[in-house]
Amino acid sequence: MSFTKVLILTNNLYPEMGGPYNVITSTAEQLVKNKNCKIRLVANYDGKNKSKSNIIQLLKHYDIIHYFGGWDYFHIKVFIACLFYKKKYILTPMGIFEPWSLDQKKFKKKLALTFYQKKILDMCDMIHATSEIESNNLKSITKNPNIKIIGHGIDKCIEYSEKKFFTNQKKKAIFFSRLHKKKGIMNLVKVWKKIQAIDWELHIYGPDFDGHKIQINKIKNPTDNIFIHDAIYDYERKNDLFKNFDLFILPSKSENFGYVVLESLSCGLPVLTTNKTPWESIKNNNAGWIINDDENELFEALKKILNSNEEDFINKSKNAIDLAKTYLWKNLIKEYLSIYSSMVKND
Repeated sequence: MSFTKVLILTNNLYPEMGGPYNVITSTAEQLVKNKNCKIRLVANYDGKNKSKSNIIQLLKHYDIIHYFGGWDYFHIKVFIACLFYKKKYILTPMGIFEPWSLDQKKFKKKLALTFYQKKILDMCDMIHATSEIESNNLKSITKNPNIKIIGHGIDKCIEYSEKKFFTNQKKKAIFFSRLHKKKGIMNLVKVWKKIQAIDWELHIYGPDFDGHKIQINKIKNPTDNIFIHDAIYDYERKNDLFKNFDLFILPSKSENFGYVVLESLSCGLPVLTTNKTPWESIKNNNAGWIINDDENELFEALKKILNSNEEDFINKSKNAIDLAKTYLWKNLIKEYLSIYSSMVKND
């Protein structure tokens, strides 16, 4: 494999972003370990300060520019610079072209697609999709044939013996994501209140968007067993937390990947999520439950799940770990390196 210099760029990068932050930083960390690559990750904004790097001057010294995201002015500037300096350009959209996302601020995004974003998609040397669903959605927008599917990776999985169930006084379910309408958080709270499962608790972790914490606190009662916590960003703390729960729930309305689902599976947590995520493999591998994005269906599914026996959870936990192992970085990183190498060879 030839030595390749790759500059990874994104507009925003800070822990409060959740999955996108974890994905971008872990991808860079894994690539840095390879001696055949020189990797540098630069964000235009880190949540506090703008980057002091002269990005345009910097990219002149790299073979490939791998950009995560889109829409923003920084993305346009980087792409134009890549054309000018004849640099290979890979775009990882991070779900911004999924139907649900395109429906938000619809008119503004339609204009952007017409005037510049579709042109950028058409001219990319490679578009990186993370699932078959995302790839198909991209194909409905661009005629670019160079779409490569590679999932995001996980560092490690727990052993079967590490995961125990129903060890607390009450059984515990966890929602761990941004408190945002896209994640279906209010549907989950309404359904949980309706079920009134006295031997279960629902714990909600994540940064608040659009005042969802206030809304939840207004409607929940002490008897609902719903608890809201501050967001946790540290990887080890998150993994330790997941080990203490019995069920992971993400009733999302749209995910191009859903990194937190993979993190949950790697900790042996059976997962309940929707068919709006690319995780049909959870159902196929008996690692959890897949439902339609529907409040009534969520109610019926949860009622049944919360009455399941320990043996069912143990079986699904083992399958969850096995499924997560197929996403280990040690396997996936080879696909990234292969793409980079082939692009330099074909230059």
